[in-house]
Amino acid sequence: MHCHPLSLCYPLRFCDAVMSLVPLKRRRRSEPVPGGTTSPAGTFPGVCVFLVERRMGRARRAFLTALAQGKGFSVTPEYSDAVTHVVSEQNSGSEVLMWIERQSSRPVEHGGAQGGPQFLDITWFTESMSVGRPVGVEPRHCLGVEEFPAACNKAPETLPYACQRRTPLHHHNQEITDALHVLAKAASFEGSEVRSLGFIRAASVLKSLPFRLRSAEEARGLPWCGGHCRTVIQEILEDEACREVEMVKISDQYRSMELLTGIFGVGVRTAERWYREGVRSLRDLQSIERKLTAEQRAGLRHYTDLQQPVTREEAVRAELLVKDALQRFLPEVQVTMTGGFRRGKQQGHDVDFLITHPDEGALTGLLKKAVDWLESKEPTSALLGGCPMNPPPFHYMGMLLYHQIKERSHGRRTASITMDGHETCFSIVALPNGDTERTGLDALSPEPVSPHGAGPEALASWRAVRVDLVVAAYSEYSYALLGWTGSKHFERELRRFSSHKKKMSLSSHRLYDTEQCCSLPATCEEEIFAHLGLQYLTPSDRNA
Repeated sequence: MHCHPLSLCYPLRFCDAVMSLVPLKRRRRSEPVPGGTTSPAGTFPGVCVFLVERRMGRARRAFLTALAQGKGFSVTPEYSDAVTHVVSEQNSGSEVLMWIERQSSRPVEHGGAQGGPQFLDITWFTESMSVGRPVGVEPRHCLGVEEFPAACNKAPETLPYACQRRTPLHHHNQEITDALHVLAKAASFEGSEVRSLGFIRAASVLKSLPFRLRSAEEARGLPWCGGHCRTVIQEILEDEACREVEMVKISDQYRSMELLTGIFGVGVRTAERWYREGVRSLRDLQSIERKLTAEQRAGLRHYTDLQQPVTREEAVRAELLVKDALQRFLPEVQVTMTGGFRRGKQQGHDVDFLITHPDEGALTGLLKKAVDWLESKEPTSALLGGCPMNPPPFHYMGMLLYHQIKERSHGRRTASITMDGHETCFSIVALPNGDTERTGLDALSPEPVSPHGAGPEALASWRAVRVDLVVAAYSEYSYALLGWTGSKHFERELRRFSSHKKKMSLSSHRLYDTEQCCSLPATCEEEIFAHLGLQYLTPSDRNA
């Protein structure tokens, strides 16, 4: 994959002048892995042992733990940042690292890294127990620390499709993937979707690696990580920053396009047209406000709130609200939170809910009824449906600030069609907010929006949150659940794999075998993976 060098995009003198102003960011260390509480401080300060249960077994681990604690050792039941000695039996260093990361879902420093715990064989533990104190760590005790990166870095085993790889939420190469995503976004802003997708694919591969790259040479042979991407990898590993990326981030076009595409209802093409017309800030849009769609006006009005991440606690509140509204008309309706929150994220840019019921006829008109009810009723704390949570002193939790319902597509879906035809409601909902100040871009509205004309007290008690509601027929629920869980790139790769490798067409409605000319039913996600001959990946492993 190739892209235009910066010298073709900016005058040389400008590049030289700006380059001198671009600071080189320092590489961040991995965040410590939060774990459980350790045992009381032992006789040996600075020594905290973690026994790996893999191949050791729970009973033997419990026996060894009691033995060590009886001799004054501090032993923690869960891996945490306090651990200094990781002790394993009949495992290699790479196996121990991957096992711990799978249990904690966090990147872990290994024994060869500065500040990380030592990965040790059981022999160190038994020798320490025999003398009643921690013995010195010798090379024979270590689990191949020097060979650890080589043991993990097996480029031929890195499969080309993201749906074939486990991609956890937290990974080891954050600095590199962040840089590649900036370049992907910049390429998209320039209209080069091919280059953008290339950077995204490279970042996805690096997210799946069970180790941190130490050199660009380790990336040799990895899918999608050659050419330009490898140059970026090398520069970040050597200089702790990529000057091309820093240049892109301070460019006028990138900053303006990022701002404009951040508006709810504004895509790249619209933002590009506005940029050509001289729009550089949100206030510049006031002059063309009459030309904005209702969706864009709502996005502009609530820009400040919508730019703030939605927390998991807020997502749960939204779930209570959605369930209460729907259950008033269909008590046994099934509501499932999907998207990033189902994949394990603690924050997101919106909240997605999938709605279904075994009686598919009962779903007809349900979404409109719930939306109409939310609009016609003055929401109160009762919308929490008797939840034991203490409701905040706010009585407008269910107000819809904006909504648009897309009806279900009833047209005949051919094998080649993969578009989502489910009935969907895209909305902006007012949720309780502890902040007492509403400033910034919300002031663009001459009269600040408040549910039912609420006064300043109510205005200070809510924030706007994006909520998407999707109604799926019960027979299509498993496919809809898979499609709406994401991530976006994982779903794109899953459909690409289905088409290129299996001659099948996958959508959020069905899996169609183009050779057998039939749809393949599935009652759960595991069956869909089985139809495709893929190992099942849990939602937490789909963060591609």
